[in-house]
Amino acid sequence: MTGNLWTEHASALGDAYIDRAGTIRFELVTRALLMHMHPEPQRVVDVGGGFGQQAIMLARAGHSVVVVDSDPKMLAVARDKLLSEPEAVCSRVELVQGEGEDAVNLVGTDFDLACCHSVLMYQDDPAPMLLSLVEMVRQKGLISVLSLNTEARAMRCGLQGRWLEAVASLEAGTQIDSQYIPSREHSRKDVTKILEAAGAGVKAWFGVGVFTDHLTEQMVVENPEVVYEAEWLAGDRDPYRLVARCFHLLAQRT
Repeated sequence: MTGNLWTEHASALGDAYIDRAGTIRFELVTRALLMHMHPEPQRVVDVGGGFGQQAIMLARAGHSVVVVDSDPKMLAVARDKLLSEPEAVCSRVELVQGEGEDAVNLVGTDFDLACCHSVLMYQDDPAPMLLSLVEMVRQKGLISVLSLNTEARAMRCGLQGRWLEAVASLEAGTQIDSQYIPSREHSRKDVTKILEAAGAGVKAWFGVGVFTDHLTEQMVVENPEVVYEAEWLAGDRDPYRLVARCFHLLAQRT
């Protein structure tokens, strides 16, 4: 198994992810997925699916989802979340504990979609995980990757007024941010190259968190749908998506 920052900092990262994982991010990613998926029920594997929110949203849309995650605490949260869902949704979600790189052996292959969201930034080497994702999907199956946008590494510090860290990030060419546990920087271009070499060409990519992911406080708005639409439109076009907090890449196995 490759080096994994999540394993080293699981307790702190798990608590932070459960508390701060944004609704907007899940809404945007799910919208992109449903746009590119076939409307009839699909088989999905969500590697590093954490506390199950992405799986639940896809299950609500009629798809069957297997969540593979190494963190038992996150899977326990997912089980609790499923208790509040209708039986039809619960029956479409399966939770499996294990390492993402070993997911092929754990849950098999021939999936229509393999998701890997907010995982690569904690791994020293993203290649084993990406190769596993490609192997798990059928021919013409989709691979969905969400990770930090390294091209915008100084944006959050700058927009939050933490100028010394913004300058340090720009000068060092790597993210320097005292408010967050360090993460690994695997650029969209690097991820694209690995996927293409494995036989999966990129179909589309989006910026996620162009505006809201850089804020210091949670927004309170009367009409969140307007916020979702602003983020969606910005994340689908240059130059806005280039400065988003995350990139969302969709590839298809040839």
